Amino acid sequence: MLVCRTRNISHRGCFLDTAQLIAPGTGVFIAILDAARGAAMEVEGRVVRCLPAGADGYGRGIGVRFEHPPQEWTELISRHQKTSLAVQPLSKRLRVLVVGDRARQRGAMALYVTSGWDVRFATDLASAEDALRCVELSAVIAEVELSAVGNETDSSAQHWKDVLDIAREIQPEARRIVRSALDGRSAPAARISGLFHRIVDRDAGLDALLDALTADLGPSPE
Repeated sequence: MLVCRTRNISHRGCFLDTAQLIAPGTGVFIAILDAARGAAMEVEGRVVRCLPAGADGYGRGIGVRFEHPPQEWTELISRHQKTSLAVQPLSKRLRVLVVGDRARQRGAMALYVTSGWDVRFATDLASAEDALRCVELSAVIAEVELSAVGNETDSSAQHWKDVLDIAREIQPEARRIVRSALDGRSAPAARISGLFHRIVDRDAGLDALLDALTADLGPSPE
């Protein structure tokens, strides 16, 4: 499951800006946010083009051809053609790995869709390690309950600790963030055993998360 930006659109498909290389011929299921309607449309398609990133990190992505575009897609194309908006240059975006179970991923989906970041999801250590070895990341975000943070005796907490530990090993420059429901409580002391940089309240919204990802925190935790 990926979250990425739609770059070029046409009556029969679109081009998605993503570092994830998906082989041509692969069937995909896409939920596309129509900002004008404030709703998402679901479209089935097939990858017809896979373009690796250039030396500057741009130009990457996949071309998807839709099998049966819905009426909502046709209406979106029509509106787009009438607006004649100037094309904005593609800016460099944060590339983020989000680790958590399916329920937490679904709960956080709206936040990450509106972020404009290149987001990849992982539910276990193996898929997280694969992402860490394949793509240079700006940050790794663990969606985890507060009770697990700093609890050395909770065996259920070992999963997210292993993920952040291997993230520290493979990509030490990537920011490591824990996103949890604080419910008005103070966050536990950050940088527990140097495992992560900051805890962000799950209800604080995108601005707080962006601050955690971009703030100057000084030397990396040891």
